[in-house]
Amino acid sequence: MFKRQAVWAVLLPAVAGNVLLASVIRPSQTEFRHLYALPSNGRVVIENAYGDVSITGWDRDEVLVEATTRSTDAKSLGDALVVVEPSAELLSIHTQYAGSQSRQPASVEYRITVPRGVNLQEIKLTNGGLSLNGLAGPVKASAVNGSITALQLGGQADLSTINGGVVASFQSVSRANPISLTSVNGAIRLSIPHAAGPALTASNLSGGIASDIGRVSRTGHGERLVVKGSGVQIRLRNVNGGIAIHFHQHPWT
Repeated sequence: MFKRQAVWAVLLPAVAGNVLLASVIRPSQTEFRHLYALPSNGRVVIENAYGDVSITGWDRDEVLVEATTRSTDAKSLGDALVVVEPSAELLSIHTQYAGSQSRQPASVEYRITVPRGVNLQEIKLTNGGLSLNGLAGPVKASAVNGSITALQLGGQADLSTINGGVVASFQSVSRANPISLTSVNGAIRLSIPHAAGPALTASNLSGGIASDIGRVSRTGHGERLVVKGSGVQIRLRNVNGGIAIHFHQHPWT
């Protein structure tokens, strides 16, 4: 049975063992899995310092939180706690580190399934990549060291990273749901429906811009593309890395 209460969990530890008379040290890990009720228009907040996060939309008013904590040091494994704080309209998920962190702190990989229209306005990662798929609600997410891949989106999106690329594809877009993609060191790839008619601005210092529409111009600070349209407002910006803008009949998968 799934539980529906806040949980600090360290479950199912894996231990080292001997194989064919050779001592093999396996990474210690623990598993976490719980289901929480949340309305389709509720909010989910996620913060993770070490480890990847994957978020997928489904057609249920519930959030499934799965997490795997890994470490080569059994002592640091116990310092990483998965903390989930549920309320009627909000589910907060974060990793809390207890004690003094080692040079190689435990990492926590999250696999989270949410109502498709949920509000994801505070997703913050430090060392790890972010994957989003099948979400119709607004998304605001940032990473420091990690790439962001967002597929089959349908709402407002503000995605930014410092060291990593950004790949985003949209099933539907509208002027009411602007799109902003930003990276400092990493390429940006955007795919939107063919009939979007966007008001688009893209700029970078190095790496170039490739687009299905508009004309790229060179400036004293790299390349710039401006497309005047009446549809969705799009802003793309990076420093080091190319920008590619593609119009599709069917989104990337």
